Amino acid sequence: YLLSFVNRHLLDFDFEKRCSVSLVKDNCYCCLTCGQFFAGRGSKTPAYTHALERENHRVFMHLENGRAYSLPENVEILDKSLDDIRKVLFPKFTSEEIARLEKEATWSKALDGTEYLVGVVGLNRVENARGVNCVIQSLARVDKLRNSFLTTTTTTNDTLQSLCQRIWNKHNFRGHTSPDSFVRKLRKQIKLANPDKLETDVDALFNDPFATLRHFLTFVVPKKHVDDLFRGELLMLNQKNKTQPFVFVPLKLPDAPLFRDVMEKNAIPQVSLAELLKPFALKTAPEYLILAFVNRFSKNQFTKEVSKNPTIVTFPVKNLKIASSPSSSSEKTTSTVSYDLLANVDAAGKATVKHVDGTWYETNDLFVGEVLAQQVTLGEAYVQIYERQQRTQK
Repeated sequence: YLLSFVNRHLLDFDFEKRCSVSLVKDNCYCCLTCGQFFAGRGSKTPAYTHALERENHRVFMHLENGRAYSLPENVEILDKSLDDIRKVLFPKFTSEEIARLEKEATWSKALDGTEYLVGVVGLNRVENARGVNCVIQSLARVDKLRNSFLTTTTTTNDTLQSLCQRIWNKHNFRGHTSPDSFVRKLRKQIKLANPDKLETDVDALFNDPFATLRHFLTFVVPKKHVDDLFRGELLMLNQKNKTQPFVFVPLKLPDAPLFRDVMEKNAIPQVSLAELLKPFALKTAPEYLILAFVNRFSKNQFTKEVSKNPTIVTFPVKNLKIASSPSSSSEKTTSTVSYDLLANVDAAGKATVKHVDGTWYETNDLFVGEVLAQQVTLGEAYVQIYERQQRTQK
């Protein structure tokens, strides 16, 4: 009868796995009645005391191995009815499920009856981390990075891998998840590496989508995946064909006009992405191309105020053609590499992402809504991720 007191609506494994009484992280259990975390199982431990003090709070699950116990009797519970909780705590994906995720959109139902699209779920906004959610949603579109994360299991919930697994888990109790523990870990790592770094500087880092993405590619995403998926080599056509390795291509927007036009209005300038890419050619084309409009925001050196460049960039959703240098000196024909857009992050921190079925969704923290492909190009683009098409055109 103890299992009748399990309350799945209160279970939330997105946050840091730490005892709510002693604050230790080792050997923690979750009370399946109230959802709180407690350390230990033996006599006089926080979990044991909680089971004695609270009526019917008797079933506890270990947060590292998923084994369930009845306290204070300290008897293991072997019951298949708790497997759905383990599927939320430890998401696992078979090769067949991963292959299915690549081909078709999967809808699932949360405990409250609402349906959510697996792979495009809302993310809780963490305070002073506006740029984190949009970067996570964008990187979750890179299928080879996602598949690498899904094929291996993890018992922690503070890594990009575990967060990606929760986003693509069809067994979730809710249609959203939280990067809270992940962001906490990133902040701790930065403070340990740079003790003198001010908290305001860390906030500025995670509030800027481009700075957040650059930090992810440097410290979070495994170097092997960065090299295999994003690293390429540019040919600088206006610098005597100088070559430059890159992980993302930095593009500079034209400055906004200082004066009003003849209609006494401040005209918003527009520039095509093809125009910005003219000075470059791809010597080594990466499988996934990241473009960053690095001067979308700029800080005044005297007033320290941050100003936004309102220039609108026009870009294609499909068939972005970029010049490619000939593979040998004997080739004289200019070839192009074609890319299709996967994700577009605008200056407001919203990510518009392409799902596996070709449908576009605008994600803004907890909000997820379907949009037309024509609407993707309307915002002030800040960071973009493109996927290379299979064939190189001449």
